[in-house]
Amino acid sequence: MKDRLLGRVIADRYRLESRLGVGGMGAVYRARHLLIDRVVAIKILQPERRGEEHFRAWFLREARAANRINHANIVDISDFGETEDGLAYLVMELLVGDALSNLIARGPMQLDETLDIMEQATAALARAHDLGVVHRDIKPDNIHLINRAGRKNFVKVIDFGLARLSQDGRLAAKGAVFGTPEYMSPEQARGEDATPLSDLYSLGVIMFEMLTGKLPFHARDRDSFIEAHKHSVPMVAIEENPNIEQSVSDTIALLLEKDPNKRFRDAHHFVEKLKILQRRVAPVVQPWVVAQQSSDPRRERENSGLISTMSMTGLNDVAVWALKATVFGRMVATSYPGGAGPAQVMKAVESIWRLAAASTRLDGELQAEAKRNERLLGRGRDFTAQVGRRIEDLSRAKSKLKREIAAAAVDLERLRADYSRADEELKAAREIIASIDKGRDEMSAHLRDAYEKAGAMAARRQARSEAVAKVESKISKWKEEAARIDAQLEEYHQQMDRHSSAIDDDLGAGRRRLAAKVKERETYSRKLGESADFLSEHFHGKPECEELFRELDELNRNSVLIEPVQTSI
Repeated sequence: MKDRLLGRVIADRYRLESRLGVGGMGAVYRARHLLIDRVVAIKILQPERRGEEHFRAWFLREARAANRINHANIVDISDFGETEDGLAYLVMELLVGDALSNLIARGPMQLDETLDIMEQATAALARAHDLGVVHRDIKPDNIHLINRAGRKNFVKVIDFGLARLSQDGRLAAKGAVFGTPEYMSPEQARGEDATPLSDLYSLGVIMFEMLTGKLPFHARDRDSFIEAHKHSVPMVAIEENPNIEQSVSDTIALLLEKDPNKRFRDAHHFVEKLKILQRRVAPVVQPWVVAQQSSDPRRERENSGLISTMSMTGLNDVAVWALKATVFGRMVATSYPGGAGPAQVMKAVESIWRLAAASTRLDGELQAEAKRNERLLGRGRDFTAQVGRRIEDLSRAKSKLKREIAAAAVDLERLRADYSRADEELKAAREIIASIDKGRDEMSAHLRDAYEKAGAMAARRQARSEAVAKVESKISKWKEEAARIDAQLEEYHQQMDRHSSAIDDDLGAGRRRLAAKVKERETYSRKLGESADFLSEHFHGKPECEELFRELDELNRNSVLIEPVQTSI
């Protein structure tokens, strides 16, 4: 069955050229930006779900969330919105590569390759988590691998369709279970809210599968997987693949802990562990390779969105109409001696000349407006990338501080317990001393032992007291530093919110201007078509115009006509 959306134009500028795939929430299409001739991918919410408000809210939240993150290892989102008839869409970079699931299907992967891919994916999620975004559906199908400037297996995390900003809990009913059963965390399986640690659990399942070629649980169906995540003990990675290191197996086991608090503290913590593993147990990774000579340069340019209108081999519609006006003028000169035809004919020829000139002016304005929007979007992305990196640096420092505070708290508890024991033993020694008769001239061995023990316990208690004070001071300073980092993070988040809102307002105004110009172009196109139809009908059948009609046909064959924009799909 033919997809009725193919060939249609979305938001006055994106023509859908082919369907790339269908997911749980929407279909993805290869599309072309008509004004700047850029190849993109567009995800459109499935028509049957247009009326389900929570799905549309999730869908548009994906765009806002991913666009705000702006990380090299997360798919770029450049545009999103709803059509006039309520169809939600988002525009993203077109990825040419392979899903991680296809690599896993070939069998267990090499350790260095696994660690490289996991480090990139985790770094992407760390940035997302820093900005309050939880993916909620991390799985191999949502980790895409491409070649980027010769770098093999460059990760792009895709499909934040179930993602939501962590501070907004209005998008799902409490107790609803979302995610992919094979990879969902125990807390998601119980219908609880997903957290950043839930994404880490999913990464643990993926890492197990990458190194062993199988999932860490035996299950037959969705319900069995959900129960396994909630209750079953996962298989041990090193038992399934004896070639991996114990430290790697232990890392996976930590990720797969049922209790989220027993996993890595956060994604930054896991990234640090991955880098340690890369240095200790994996050979030097050489992801940068010379691009293959057989690669298609045009395909590379399309993937990076760098094809310009000058690379097109045909003529655009404005140039075609100017040439058509010339051909119709020659028909008048050929059919009417002296070049003066009937008033209606001359009016139609003049109309084509005038409208072609106006279209040329308008086409330039459209190009300029589109490029202004692109530059504005670029500035916005540069800003969010810069602020995002600062947030990431601060969050990484905060993560380390939190781990140091937690470790110091364990030491503090031990020191306080040791102080209490020394204090109790000192009290006991003093009680012994008080109970011994001191009236005798000579000190008994028992009394001497009691004094010695009391002295030792007093010294030990003093040492522990000083150690406790030192650790408490250290923790206090770390907490003050963490509070300063929190204040900085809050300021950066506010900056990002303010800047994003301003950019959104400016982009909205630019897109409205663009839409108005597109409507004006539609009017010109319709009137040009009407005049051309009238002239074609008038000169049709005249032998002297046959050659000129063949020129018109040749123009139509060699042109790259931009069809009238259709906003109702």
